[in-house]
Amino acid sequence: MTQDEILDMFRQQADSMPPESPTLNAVILELAQILAQSRGRLPEETFETLVRIGAVLYKEGRNRFDARSDVAEIMKKSAEDRGNE
Repeated sequence: MTQDEILDMFRQQADSMPPESPTLNAVILELAQILAQSRGRLPEETFETLVRIGAVLYKEGRNRFDARSDVAEIMKKSAEDRGNE
């Protein structure tokens, strides 16, 4: 298969996913489980590539969490400031 064919599969899968599809955290955990089970059975280069993909997903999830936390803190501070007026 070509890279374009795989990307088309990704698009089709994404388009067919219901709104309640798995969260990024759930997908990261699923990838971690697959990697844990396949350690030693995959070529080392493939394993390392999948770990790098997991790291990017993990970093994106962490950035989203940090952004939500920042917004929550700003909202809390704003509410406190309005209460002090």
